[in-house]
Amino acid sequence: MAFAHGSSTVVLANERVVSSEISGWTMAHQRAVSEVTTIGQTAGSAGAFFVPGLMSGSLGLRGPEQLDSTTGLQVELQASIGVDNNLLITCLPEGVAIGKPAFFAVVDPTDYAVDASVADAVGMTFTAQPDESVEMGYTIHALAAETVDGNGTAVDRGTVSTPSTRGLVAAIHVTAYSGLTSAALKIQHSVDNSVWADLVAFTLVTGLTSERVKVATGTTVNRYLRVVTDVTGTGSVTFLVAAAPR
Repeated sequence: MAFAHGSSTVVLANERVVSSEISGWTMAHQRAVSEVTTIGQTAGSAGAFFVPGLMSGSLGLRGPEQLDSTTGLQVELQASIGVDNNLLITCLPEGVAIGKPAFFAVVDPTDYAVDASVADAVGMTFTAQPDESVEMGYTIHALAAETVDGNGTAVDRGTVSTPSTRGLVAAIHVTAYSGLTSAALKIQHSVDNSVWADLVAFTLVTGLTSERVKVATGTTVNRYLRVVTDVTGTGSVTFLVAAAPR
């Protein structure tokens, strides 16, 4: 059994790593359920019955208020206010290594509060609502630089939950980019960690960016996942990819 300290977590907002600008975060996945208990339910049953409904979630960030509004998290939060689907947040409770948990969502701000006290630093709280839900997945490409074409390390989803036909959601944060003409980044999947097929193709990268991609329900997602990098030109691209099979 493994545990993690909150100080080791990492948070990304669009194309920025913003961990050093917050003191805490909360991400919650929620799903509505509807009761379908009937008078004539199965003989001997003593409990209520429910069916799953719509998914939702929530995001909360808290920390010191950044007074320089031209850099970092402040820029991303301000740019997202009043704009639909303009803020991709990924929270990593055990850091950025491949295979570690990742929670991510595209969110719309609902509340941004600044609190000041004579006895404390100026602080802020930020809350937001995902359009669909908070995805619960894992990192499949650590936050690291790539300079040449290559196949990433495979992440084994295990034998219990695979294969799945409920689709997948993926997120990418490109936090540094220099020299390259472009970088084509995609996710592949495999049944046996030997024969691979394309699953997700992100928009061609030509600079700092972020993106959430959804693979439709009904698409089979196999046991192993990896990221493939195909660069054009000489330079480097630094990015993180997280995936959440459903």
